[in-house]
Amino acid sequence: MPLISIIIPVYKVEAYLHKCISSVLDQDFKDIEVLLVDDGSPDNCPVICDEFAKKDARVKVIHKKNGGLSDARNEGIKSAMGEYIMFLDSDDYWDGKDCLFNLVQSMQVSNADIILYGAKDVFVESYTLIVARGNYDIASIRKGKDAAIQSLFATHHFPGSAWILTIKRCLVLEHELFFVTGIKAEDIDWLINSFSKAASFDAVNDAFYMYIKNRPGAITTTADSKSAVDILFSVSKWRPELEKDLSVTNTYLLSYLAYQYITAYIIYASVPANEKRILHAELKKNSGILKYAQGKKTVLSRTVIELFGIEFGAKIFRTAHFALNKWPSLKKIV
Repeated sequence: MPLISIIIPVYKVEAYLHKCISSVLDQDFKDIEVLLVDDGSPDNCPVICDEFAKKDARVKVIHKKNGGLSDARNEGIKSAMGEYIMFLDSDDYWDGKDCLFNLVQSMQVSNADIILYGAKDVFVESYTLIVARGNYDIASIRKGKDAAIQSLFATHHFPGSAWILTIKRCLVLEHELFFVTGIKAEDIDWLINSFSKAASFDAVNDAFYMYIKNRPGAITTTADSKSAVDILFSVSKWRPELEKDLSVTNTYLLSYLAYQYITAYIIYASVPANEKRILHAELKKNSGILKYAQGKKTVLSRTVIELFGIEFGAKIFRTAHFALNKWPSLKKIV
């Protein structure tokens, strides 16, 4: 049984796929399996996947009908054999050959349910690198669940993506931590579910995950009303569950949902008028989550909505967004 299963959903990334897969197979740590889930890709990706499988026995290819990112990840989870599971998007890659060294040490020493690592944002057009995630307060994260969650929020390091961590496969299977299909913001639901079920946490300050930003054709390049509705789906689903026990952890997870509500609201402020009706109703229905808002920007956003309402508040958001883009120095004040 391999120590780590790396699940890579594959769809229309022909130009990026070689680099992605090679960055994993070239690691100095070899006790891994790589699950390439071809999600019915119409380009040359299926052939590329099969070629890698022929050359390396650690590679397993799953060909399936197109079902979306969540469905592809779920298929990978079902086929995984490793003690831990990691996710890697097929247009991203790992930087360096020693990415797994400290991560494996953490697995062997802490035996944590979830172990976080770092990432850099890579902007395609300018090839600018920004260390967006990393520099964890590891000592606090190792103190226990409540301390870990509190530290992640205090340092603004609570994850927004499934690919920023590794998780025990037994935990995933025991609690059926699968991704909801048919929604765009699937990671929000999965992260809330996973962090509520995990008992122990650890982290390594290695920013080896290279996250490709603004790739032409990427699903996450643009946000629309569907994205916002799907975010609010997670708010509606998890708020009543978390409110059953207002523990330290659950209170922070509720504040995470409040932050995501504001994300949906910002999308609402920018979508065309013909897309606003359904989204307006969902925002109104879920506005109660804002009482759990933490952090200066989230609390400020809540205040704007409470004072001016959803529609007029959206106009204020649009004006503020325009001003911040035109005069970037204002960001130091906000």
